[in-house]
This record gives sequence, structure tokens and C-alpha cells, in this order.
Amino acid sequence: MIAEGSPTLRRRKLAAELRRLREDVGLNGVQVAKALRWSTSKISRMENGQVAPTAKDVEKLLKHYGAPSDLGGLLLSLVDTEGRAWWDSYADVLSEPVIELFGMEAGAVQVKTWHATLIPGLLQTRAYAAQLGYLYQSMEMIPPKWVDRRVEARMRRQRRLTGDDPLRVAAVLEDSVLERQFGRIDETLMADQLRHLVKLSELPNVTIRVLKLDQPHPLDINNFMIMSFPSVPVLGSLSQDVIYFENYPPTAPSDDEQTVYQYSLVFDRLLDAALDDEASREFIASLAGM
Repeated sequence: MIAEGSPTLRRRKLAAELRRLREDVGLNGVQVAKALRWSTSKISRMENGQVAPTAKDVEKLLKHYGAPSDLGGLLLSLVDTEGRAWWDSYADVLSEPVIELFGMEAGAVQVKTWHATLIPGLLQTRAYAAQLGYLYQSMEMIPPKWVDRRVEARMRRQRRLTGDDPLRVAAVLEDSVLERQFGRIDETLMADQLRHLVKLSELPNVTIRVLKLDQPHPLDINNFMIMSFPSVPVLGSLSQDVIYFENYPPTAPSDDEQTVYQYSLVFDRLLDAALDDEASREFIASLAGM
């Protein structure tokens, strides 16, 4: 059912569909705002997914646009009535793009990710994540408690890897990532992280492949992840894939169709160039001394 899943995903789908309906009847935001006696910024924020509209607001827009009743019912099912999601409680220590990422990830069915500098967040141990957090602390001048809460959020995020409906993950890592020691990350901590990767790679929903430095690299590209979502009948205006560039500082996820398509092709090339699943697992295990 459409109303299930991440409230962030529902809000984005609703925003995209409200924008499409307005454009289909040839109206601009100023005209709609004037007719409904709203501010133009309210229309803009709803259509950009920055705020969650109420059912009353959606009903007014549907009536103004003359939307059919069956479509209206689908859109009203996207209205958030559940209140705050778990990631909202970390909004005081996480940036808006990261909160958006967590919300999108919660509704995703698959993630494809490439990392050339560090272990991706979904695959990090608590100790590895904490050491990265302390490095960012020195740049952002944040209190230690913030670092602890950010690590908590990252560990909570990783629950999507297990459970009744686990997230499917396909990761390609450059082998330098497996040996790079940030801050106080020493050989012992890194060995624990590598053993964690081996364990995760044995899950049926997780694939981890290594692109070795002595292999031909097809492209020079920074860290990114592509999230795919359940198909939604009737509502086809939102791209089924969203891209997030997992770098610093973080930027908001994008559903630009051309960008997503280009990076999907990039990921396929990286996946083809990397070691296969078993060879990658053996390589990581050898680095961990297993």
C-alpha cells in the first residue's frame, strides 16, 4: 500500500504529484496561492517536499485542480498522519541533507554504493563511525555528545540490513578504503571493521565487491549511493531512483533523472571491473588476518 514505508518517501511522492497536477492545468504557484489565499512560499515548500501538507490542504488543491476521485484517494493516503519518524529525533545533531537521506533510505528497497575513500555508513562498525565523527568534530567544533548521538543514529540506520524486509545493498569499494586509517583508527580497530565487512557480505541481501588498485579503473569518481524504491501504481511522476553523494559537506539527495541514469551506468561499470563476490570476501578476510 502506498501509505506504508518512509514518511519522507511519501512526502516526496506527494510533492511531485501535486506539482504535476498544477502544471497539467496550466497554473503557476502565484495563481494557485492567490486563489486559495495562501502564500506562494507555502505552495513552493509543499511542492519541493520541504513541508508535509495536511489532508485539508491536499483536499483543497485536489478540488482546485479538478483531480479525479481515484487519484485523490491515492494522494490523500500519502499524507503523513504518523507524526515524527525515528530520525527526526536526531535533527538537532544532523544536517538536513543527512536527515533526508535517512528518511529516503528507510523507504528504499535497494542501495547501490561506490566508495573510494572510506567504508560506507551502512557498513561501518560503531568504533569506526565514532573515529570519523571525532575527525568531523575538529572541523565543526561540536561537543562530544553530538558525536555520540550521530553514531547512535548511524547504528539505528543500519537496522535496515536485517529483519523481515531487509534492504538490499550492493557495494563496490576501492581496496585503499580497506587499509586507510583515519584519525585514531589503528590496525586493531581496522581489523574489526574488516571482519565486520566479511560477516555482512555473508548476508543474502548484501554484496560487497573490491576494486583493487592494480586493476584497470574504468572511471575516476567520488563516493555516491543510488537508492531504489517500490513501484507506485498510477503515480509515475517521481523517479524510482534517487542519488546521494556521500561526501563532506553533505548535500541533499537528488532524483534528477539524467543524473541518476548516468551514475547507474557508472556503477555497473565499477561492478563489472571489481573482483567477484567470493574473491572480494577472501581478499577482505586476508587483510583482516582471518
